[in-house]
Amino acid sequence: MKKEEINEISIDKYDEKSWEPLITFFWNRYNKRYFFPIKILQDHDDFEIRNNCGFLIATIDCILIETLEQYYSGQDESTGKNHDPFYSFFKRSEAFKGVIQSDKDAGKFAGLVRSGLLHQSKTKKASVINKRKSTPIIGWIDSSDKSKGFEINRDLFHLTVHNEFNKLIENLKIQENKDLREKFKSKILTLIE
Repeated sequence: MKKEEINEISIDKYDEKSWEPLITFFWNRYNKRYFFPIKILQDHDDFEIRNNCGFLIATIDCILIETLEQYYSGQDESTGKNHDPFYSFFKRSEAFKGVIQSDKDAGKFAGLVRSGLLHQSKTKKASVINKRKSTPIIGWIDSSDKSKGFEINRDLFHLTVHNEFNKLIENLKIQENKDLREKFKSKILTLIE
């Protein structure tokens, strides 16, 4: 798509004919670059690849969370504290509300999980990422001592991030969400040269 085409799309109401090319651009960009490759890893024939891709998936999920929040805020990049996008994301998503309940909790996630994965290729403190059925989407290692970190079910966590991606698309279609459409369009325009 070209900037001129995007600028012509009205934010006042969701019109499928006008918005469909923009949503398709968005859908293709993130599914083809992130969600489809992750699915290939999760379903890989080689057990070692399938079993040991949790850190890679969680790292990409952290990138996607920040990116999704940029669409909700209309910004080219995240601003403020590095945990701000995570707090916004966790507040918006029903699946995370029981664990990430404050700005401080989001800060712990950003520091112990996001920053650890992105900058040191590890989680910090006692935080773990696994795919055990007994592991919740996200939970505290010790709810009485949150400094110990998180336990994350990589498959459920990723599924929830993917669901939030799809939810953004659905939210754009709600007629009352003019503000969201404006911010979404602003973010998309930062991707087009």
